[in-house]
This record gives sequence, C-alpha cells and structure tokens, in this order.
Amino acid sequence: MNNLIELKKLNKSYGQGDTAYHVLHDIDLEVKMGELTAIIGESGSGKSTLINIIGFLDTDFSGEYLFKEQPIQDLKAKDLAFLRNQDVGFVFQNFKLIRGLSVYANVALPLLYAGKKRNEIESAILAALKKVGLAGYEKALPQNMSGGQQQRVAIARAIVSHPSFLIADEPTGALDSQNSRDIMELFKKLNAEGTTILMVTHDPRIAKACKRTIEILDGRIIADSKGRVAK
Repeated sequence: MNNLIELKKLNKSYGQGDTAYHVLHDIDLEVKMGELTAIIGESGSGKSTLINIIGFLDTDFSGEYLFKEQPIQDLKAKDLAFLRNQDVGFVFQNFKLIRGLSVYANVALPLLYAGKKRNEIESAILAALKKVGLAGYEKALPQNMSGGQQQRVAIARAIVSHPSFLIADEPTGALDSQNSRDIMELFKKLNAEGTTILMVTHDPRIAKACKRTIEILDGRIIADSKGRVAK
C-alpha cells in the first residue's frame, strides 16, 4: 500500500447556486502510514471541514477520497460508521469524556460499539492506559483529574481499538504550556511506535514538533513541508 489517505481535486461547498459557499478548493493530499502531520491555518480556513471529511464524518464533497486505495464516496452509512469506529481515533480540545463514567468505562466505549468480548475489552483498556501513563487510574472519574490527565484518557480511548490513524483537533488548546509539551511528547512517542497522526493546531510550537506541516488558507493548501506548494 502506497498511501493511507489520498485526496484528489477534492472540493466542498455549502449551499447551491449563487449563494453557495465554497469551503475547500481542489485539495490534493497524500498521507502515508506513520506520518505525524500538523494542519495549520487561520479560523475559517477550512481545517475543520477537511478533517471532518478525512475522518469519514462528511461525504458530501466532489473529487476523490481514497482510503487504503479504496474510494469512500459510495460507501453506505453503516460502512462509514464501521470505518469511523475501526480505522480512526478522535482526540478533541475539550476531551469529550463522559464525566459520570469512570476512566475504564470511557476508554471502553469504542470497543463496546464494536461488539468486542469482555476479556478483549479489559486487556485492551489496560494496555492503552499503560501506554498513556495512566495505569492504575481505571476507577478514577474525569472530573477529579487534571486537564492533562483527562487528555491522556481521551488519547487512550482513541488508540484502544488500534485505529489506522488519529485525528487530533487542537489537542493542547485547553492545556497549560507544561501539559501541552507533555501531551505532544506522548503523541511523538505514539508516532514513533507507528501511529499515523493528523493534528490540527494553532500553536506554532506544536506544529514545529511534527514531521510535516500543511498550511491551509481560504480552503486551499498553500504550503506543504513534504509536498507540493500551491501556486
């Protein structure tokens, strides 16, 4: 397999006719297994729309999206849901943990949705928590944890099913500088172990720590440190 993700002349608009708002313009993008890529750009540049498409949350676009060399445009809703559950892990700025559930139960959610057996679930959760430095926190509640710890729980949830790639949307945006550095070091460690990561960030320090940086402006890729620079 050459590319994990390949976008060809991808366009996205909201609305139709004269009132249509063109969000993404002729996006050409290739992401290979094992990359650690930052996606940067001003608010409204199209970053969120792009990652929603890459993460199988939005299929209303023109152009091509090949995932593992297979087009996704014609997939049925159940097949897209399967891809979201099995192939992509999401990490968000505000963690999106369920506060009334324990750390163990939060991390278990993707596995429960996938119908995994109880013994498989337990071993996978313990392994994921160990990997993010939270072994022994299974019974803790998110509201009693620091922001950095909560983000580690969210990362454990994202990696517990061994997805093909992670989408991290401003994962350090709600953290102080020390926790931001710690979380970035964790992402770098996961990447060194083979995890493919796409990270949206406004923080130039976080972007600099990534192997590749893609800049988007007005829905166009204007710079790519490992590829074509837009004309």
